[in-house]
Formats: sequence, structure tokens, C-alpha cells
Amino acid sequence: MRASIGVICLLLVVAPALAADRPVGVVTTVAGVPGLAGFTDGPVMVATFNRPTWVDVAPVSGSPAHPGDIFVVDRGNQSIRRISATSVSTYQVAYLDRPSYVAFDFGGPLGGGIVMEPPHSGCGSGQYDSGMFVSSSGSEQLVLVSMAGSVAARDDVSPLIGLANTPGSADGTAGYAYSKANEAQFRTPTGLARSWVYADPFPFATRRLYIADTGNHMIRQIRFTGSFEGCPQTRVVETIAGVAGQAGSLDGAGASARFNSPRGLAAGPDGSVFVADTGNHAIRRIAPDRTVTTIAGELGVAGNDDGVARSAHLNNPSGIDVNAKGEIFIADTGNHTIRMITTDGRLITLAGAAGIAGFADGVASSARFAGPVGIRIAPDGSLLIADTSNNAIRRLSIVSVPDTRERSVRH
Repeated sequence: MRASIGVICLLLVVAPALAADRPVGVVTTVAGVPGLAGFTDGPVMVATFNRPTWVDVAPVSGSPAHPGDIFVVDRGNQSIRRISATSVSTYQVAYLDRPSYVAFDFGGPLGGGIVMEPPHSGCGSGQYDSGMFVSSSGSEQLVLVSMAGSVAARDDVSPLIGLANTPGSADGTAGYAYSKANEAQFRTPTGLARSWVYADPFPFATRRLYIADTGNHMIRQIRFTGSFEGCPQTRVVETIAGVAGQAGSLDGAGASARFNSPRGLAAGPDGSVFVADTGNHAIRRIAPDRTVTTIAGELGVAGNDDGVARSAHLNNPSGIDVNAKGEIFIADTGNHTIRMITTDGRLITLAGAAGIAGFADGVASSARFAGPVGIRIAPDGSLLIADTSNNAIRRLSIVSVPDTRERSVRH
């Protein structure tokens, strides 16, 4: 939404080289006053955030509610903020059957999580056509929020998933209406992702919601069923990889695998789930058969070098997303950079300078971030980034320039 004259000029310079082979990031600021923490709604250039952590965007095509708007977990303000084309507002979430608003508790420094449903995957029509799931990390719950700005059950299933303020690791029912059983437990749930195939019709057999259960060092999923009225219902929580309370770095199948405080998740078109395994400084892949492998980073070793992904290094990666090509994008929080795993297995830096926190719009290594956490691919293919310590939301557009560097990567 905002771009300096210098950035625009640089875009014009690199535009003729779009057919070349080295992707770089062009960074601009979407909203927030860099370096200023606050809780001010209004025009994007003057609105303020306080430690925004996770971000998602309403789909443009076919979306009945707020198409293209950006939704942000504003952790320091314990609120969800909405960024439209020109302004920022606070998205207050009311209980449908109570005269009160939801009090989110996003917990610690990387807390929260948000994922929006695609169009026509909810219940009913209009603003109930789809919703968004939010991790209330500090209260150990997930909350299903309708696009009408309310928390409302889909038929007999509660929108509050997990036993409130009761940390644990139990699998089980996600919870029926407010007064009925909710067996499942989480421990500091954070990053969320939905399966690539999600808006399928009744009986919702392929629909999944994935949860980075950070405090349990596990990856969980929610399976859906349908009501008689055709509403998707979050019925069962189950663990797909890792073991509760056992931090580690083992690859393997299901309960044989180990994670260390995983934060970010993304689902790929082949049915895989990609995990930003933050405490292990690595990116892991969970195959459809639940086999876990490490695809980027050296487990347990922080660093910032590019190269063959499995031998290159990251530093506390958090946000992650994947596109239809299989390209993976990472908010490398500890390095203050945005990284990419290419389809030929290289880990490269798109923008920012490793180990140098700051704020600057610009191209590639001239841009600066400060502890970015959340990342999401926008409908136009750009990346939306929660630049947490800068209290700002940034956009990274990818262009290609001639790669004149000597390649050290072996194929």
C-alpha cells in the first residue's frame, strides 16, 4: 500500500529481467508506524500495532466478506485487527448468545495463530459462508470466528475447541454445544493451517485443520464431519506426529518423530504438512502417511547461510507458507530475514540482512526486518509479513534478476 519512490524506481530497473533465474524480494510497508507500539485504528499510515505475530488474508475470488482484507493477531493488544485498502480497524468478536465480547489470550512472544477458511466452506450464506480459526494460546483453546464478527456454534458443535485454561495433550472430541463434552486439550497452540483441499462438499472427508501444539512439541489435526443441515463440524482432535512433553529432533513416522517447540504450519498441494520447527532451527515435512523428514536446516544448529537446503541454516524460523508450485517461504525470525526453499532444494534469502535487525523498505538485502513471525501468501502471490518487533505489517513482492553469482550449489 505504501512504497518509497526509490523502491518504485528499482522495480522499473529490474522489470526487464523477469525471465531470469534469481528471485529477490521487494519490501514495502502495508500498515503500522515502524518502531511505535500502540493501539490506534485509522488510516494505514498512522494506525499502530503492538507486537503483531500472525497474519492471514481473506480470499478475493468468491469471498462474500471483506475480500482481500488482511487479518492480524495483534498479540500485545490481545486483539484481531483488520487491514482494508486504506484503514485499520479492530475486529471485535462477540458471542452470538451472550452480551459480551471474546477475551483472547495470545500468551507469550510468538503466541496466537490465525487461518481463514476459503469461500463457500462455512455454514449458510453471506458472512457465514466462511470463518476463521484463531489460536488463543494463553487459554489453551482454538476459537472459530464467523465473518459476521461473532462466535457461534455450527449446529451442535461449539466454536470453542479445547478445554479452556486446562493445558494437556488429550485427543478426543472437539466439543459439542457449550454445555456438552469437550475432551481435547492443547498446550500453547500457535500456528494454524488448513488442508489444501478444504472446501469439499459433505461429508468433508478430506478437510483438515492443522495445529502447531507448541507446548506439547506435537502437530495435531482436527477432522470434520457434517451435520444433517450440511454444516462442517470440528468433531475430533488427534495427534499426527510427535509425543507430548518430549522435545527432540528425530525424523520418523508419527509418534517416532520429535519436534522442539514448533510454531508455524503450512499445508502443501500434495497433502504434506510443512512445519517451522522453531526450537530445532529447521523445516520439517510430514508426508500424508505421517512420516516426518527434515528438509531444511541442520537440526539444533542456528545459522544463516544459504545453499543446499538440508545443509544450510536457519535461526528460530516461525512463519511458513507454500504455494502451488511447491515453493516454501519462511519468516526466519532469529535472522530477521525472509527465506525461500526453491523447488530444486536450495535455501535462499529473499530479503533482509542476516543478524541485522532494523526497518527499511527496499530490495533484497537492503530491506530490514526485526523479528518477523507470521507469513502468508496473498492472492496476488506476494508475501504478507507480521514484522513483529517493528510493530508493522509488510509486503514482499518477488521479482527475478540475473544471477551473476558463482553457483556453489551442487545439483
